[in-house]
Amino acid sequence: MQQFARVLTKNGVVPVILRRDVHLDLRPIVADITPDAIASGALTAVDTGGLSPVSGPFTYLTPINGVRQIAATGFNYKKHIEEFKMQPPTEPEVFLKAITSLTGPDDPISRGLNPGTKLDWEVELTIVVGREAQDITAAEAANYIFGYVCLNDVSDRTTQVDSEGGQHLVRAKSRPGYTPVGPFLTTGVDGMNLNLWTKVNGRYEQQGNTNDMLFSITEMLAYFSRHMKLLPGDLLATGTPPGVGFGKNRFLAPGDVLECGIANLGAQRHEILK
Repeated sequence: MQQFARVLTKNGVVPVILRRDVHLDLRPIVADITPDAIASGALTAVDTGGLSPVSGPFTYLTPINGVRQIAATGFNYKKHIEEFKMQPPTEPEVFLKAITSLTGPDDPISRGLNPGTKLDWEVELTIVVGREAQDITAAEAANYIFGYVCLNDVSDRTTQVDSEGGQHLVRAKSRPGYTPVGPFLTTGVDGMNLNLWTKVNGRYEQQGNTNDMLFSITEMLAYFSRHMKLLPGDLLATGTPPGVGFGKNRFLAPGDVLECGIANLGAQRHEILK
């Protein structure tokens, strides 16, 4: 397992690799963690000998600089489907989120201008694509996965559904700050057996495991590649476990603290602003 991150120090942005919780400066190997660095193979089996620890305080940034596409799906956990008393979908849903919605794992999240916003949480295991993928099969898909990140698919349920019941996923999920990612970009883990969770003000709202997915990670990646060209560094969010606010009619308010995390991928913490 390798864990990468990008941190902001007093001297600027530093790409790092973690070794026993020590953050080692990756700049002797790559200038930054970018789609090109991922595609080049420079971050595969990194030799940490000679790398120096990052000194002084720092804050975590999004773990990839220059993400070009954020793709996502919905209702991919069996227990999440059951809590909404739905029939399981026969194929994955496909939608995109705006790149400008990306934010760091500890940045505050603004609810937006609409006082009626019903802001919701969705912790999601997210695939980081390792190389260009188009029309691949599920059997091939593992070779196109570089690693995984934790993503919170923050959503405004008020704008998601119109007066006639129509779904508008892009507009509900694309405001700045609505896609926190990180802190770690992790490779070499089994994406189909990871615990994931969400807390609001210290209370667990979501707890699940990726082994509850309806469509597996490789099935998802292959399906998306049939409908769009996937590029190195692209993010593909794979759905959320049960416990979202929409099912409880409980949403985020100014002053709330939203946390989420995935085993081996780290945890996020956000203050909700007006």
